[in-house]
Amino acid sequence: MTHCRCTEFGNMKKSWFRWLSNSPEFTLRQELKVNALYPFTESDDAYHMEYFDSRLYVGLTGLLISAFGGFGYWYQRQMFSNELFDTFFILTFLSSLRNISHCSQKRKVEIEKDGEHYRFYLGSILVYSGKIHNIYIRLRGQRSSNGSTYYRLILNGYTVEERQITSMTTNESELRKLGRIIAQRLNINYFDSEDISTGHIVRHINPLKHYRTSTPHKKTSKTARRISVTKATLNAFY
Repeated sequence: MTHCRCTEFGNMKKSWFRWLSNSPEFTLRQELKVNALYPFTESDDAYHMEYFDSRLYVGLTGLLISAFGGFGYWYQRQMFSNELFDTFFILTFLSSLRNISHCSQKRKVEIEKDGEHYRFYLGSILVYSGKIHNIYIRLRGQRSSNGSTYYRLILNGYTVEERQITSMTTNESELRKLGRIIAQRLNINYFDSEDISTGHIVRHINPLKHYRTSTPHKKTSKTARRISVTKATLNAFY
């Protein structure tokens, strides 16, 4: 009996570890052990992240499907032919080529270590250089049809294409902890899943000239001033 219980416990432990090892939060922790700045790498004066747009792979898949499917269809056109099929294969082929041409250039995000600027490149072309308060790590939530909320970590910013750091998971607290760690190491802002939250960690803010100031002739209560500043702060990042 004892042996059976030990075997059952061992199987449960293996199953639990197998499930854990496939989870996004576990994978991210392992990546951070290998590279403390994941998904970035480090140079003398900046942090760098390079990647291809995921639509490139969608375009390549569509191109292969339209090419092979179209070749098979046109090969037997004497037996069966339809204008809708002709249009479908042609449009799929052209759309795939457009995706590939648009996404074939490698994207690069560069964050200065001194906490001043970040830059976004398409290939070797500088698309945008801006203040560091406009780039951030965020925990993004999405409600599913089964009533559960799934979360993922993303990197986003002004003129930067949103980049997914993890896939979806229900482990909100673990992703929040890891997101804060990454943001702290990169010295950028972290935002929680809710727009208004005590979980935000703001290291860099907009210059004061962007804030709305109250009219000198109009008295404003402390509560109203506090809400106004909060809204201005949120508007500065979204």
